[in-house]
Amino acid sequence: MNNQPYLLERLFKDTLVIFLLSMIVSIVGSITDGAITGSFLGTESIAAFGMTMPYQKSVWIFPLVMMVGMQVLCSKSLGGGDLRKANEIFSLAVTVAFAVAVLVMCGTLLFTNQLADLLGATEDLGEIRTLAIDFLKAYAFAVPAMSLISLLTPIMQLDSDRQRAVVSAAVLSGTAIIGDLLVVFVFGGGLWGIGVATTVSSWLTAGVLIQHFFKPEASFKFLPKVASLKYLKDTVLIGLPASLGLGSAVLRVGFFTRMAVAVAGGSGVAAYAAVENFLGLLTTIPKALGSSTQMIGGILINEHDRQSVLNLIKIALKYAFIITLTVAVGVFFAAPLIADLYVKDGNTQAYQMTVEGIRLCIAFLPIATVTAIFQYFHQAYGRYKMVSCFAILENIGFVVPIVLLLTPQIGISGIWLTFPLSSAAYLLTIFLVTCRHCGRITFKLDDYLLLPKDFDVPEDRQLSITVTSMDEVMNLSIRAQAFCMARGIDERRSKLSGLCIEEMAGNIVDYGFDDGKKHFVDIRVIIRGEQVILRLRDDCRPFNPKKWAELYNPDDPFSHIGIRIVHKMSTEFDYVNVLKLNNLLIKL
Repeated sequence: MNNQPYLLERLFKDTLVIFLLSMIVSIVGSITDGAITGSFLGTESIAAFGMTMPYQKSVWIFPLVMMVGMQVLCSKSLGGGDLRKANEIFSLAVTVAFAVAVLVMCGTLLFTNQLADLLGATEDLGEIRTLAIDFLKAYAFAVPAMSLISLLTPIMQLDSDRQRAVVSAAVLSGTAIIGDLLVVFVFGGGLWGIGVATTVSSWLTAGVLIQHFFKPEASFKFLPKVASLKYLKDTVLIGLPASLGLGSAVLRVGFFTRMAVAVAGGSGVAAYAAVENFLGLLTTIPKALGSSTQMIGGILINEHDRQSVLNLIKIALKYAFIITLTVAVGVFFAAPLIADLYVKDGNTQAYQMTVEGIRLCIAFLPIATVTAIFQYFHQAYGRYKMVSCFAILENIGFVVPIVLLLTPQIGISGIWLTFPLSSAAYLLTIFLVTCRHCGRITFKLDDYLLLPKDFDVPEDRQLSITVTSMDEVMNLSIRAQAFCMARGIDERRSKLSGLCIEEMAGNIVDYGFDDGKKHFVDIRVIIRGEQVILRLRDDCRPFNPKKWAELYNPDDPFSHIGIRIVHKMSTEFDYVNVLKLNNLLIKL
């Protein structure tokens, strides 16, 4: 992909669309909970709902740890062609995360009153406390299902079942909306009913995702017997920055909730609950862009492809600015309409605070998206300590002093302004860390990746070719052979490398270019020491050359002879289909 960044951009767009749709649609249920609660169940209910938000966020912490660690390790394993290892990591992550979720559910049901006190829904709040307890008791049963959703959704991307990810997200939002409406207009229920609707929608969604693993063509399999604890430490360490980010975000929400009560009373906490609930929808943008960067970046990092990594970040930043600036302007002008979804009476103080909050907070979006792209990239690379420190600073280190400084002067507006100001402080920190690392003030994008000088294979030790037709296949053998021999590879292996590339590229074109669509075969030849590494990637239908060599007419010596020759002469022959791309890694 070095010389064809548009191919990488197409992959990024496809991945981003799926992540964005999945995240937006999946969170619509939560947004609906808040909107319906505020519009039809009253101010006390939305205040109680707001009191439980730290809990709603906290139950995602451990699943997020396992999901991020699993995603990074699986991406790297797939980048190296090791599907078995990826399955071992996946099975471990699902088993551990689900077991912990069941324990969280039981703990919530046993200690609901104590949990309500911890969240600030104390007895002096009267009906607000009662409503919060009712919601927690119903919501607890959704926690194990949410854990499964968190772990299984990214696997749909890696296992080329993107459509199921979108369908599952639609099921989650659709059933949640229908359930909430039934609770309000048919059963006349309160927050307990809203919690039940969330539980039902979560389990239905988990069921949709689980069906993927019954498909015979699924590469990922849930196999508890192969789940190896040897990957647990790395999985947790990789995911820890994300947990610290979400954990510190939970503390931030709790801190903001108490500050809103202190400076503006019940109206303030109702307005904050509305703003925080709506911002949950907007934060899907930086999360989707960051997750796309992390998933693709993990594969490119494992290939030591500096130029493609740089192109990836450029593409991510381009879409970040296009999307976030457009959304920010739209939300600013639509703030009164958004506030109407949460507060019934437009003349109340809570309504005015909500409008102001949305308009002031929205400035955070472009800045936070840029920082998210770098954060997720550094996480994919393995800079876990740095990302952990950044996450804590973003949600606590910058937030607390800004709020304490501004709220005595301008009241609840200080909370709203903290969102963009803390994001700006985070971006400034990234700038300072990069300049310190480089020993100079720099605005060069490559420097902000913090890649070591020896990260990439030298330019003169790699050859990149993109094939779009059979005509372009015909001279591949000559080009590859000449490249290898010019770099000291013996004549026999140079010829075999050329034959290998031409045979494989020809088979890919014959098999995958017959559907009338435009396709590509991306070829990379790398000389590392005395070893020749060949990487072929294409966007055609799944095509495993190794299985074809083993399964199709094995008794016929002339059946797929090219693939068989390649298979026999290689020291390593690994295939995986990831992100709807065939990836073949051959070492000679």
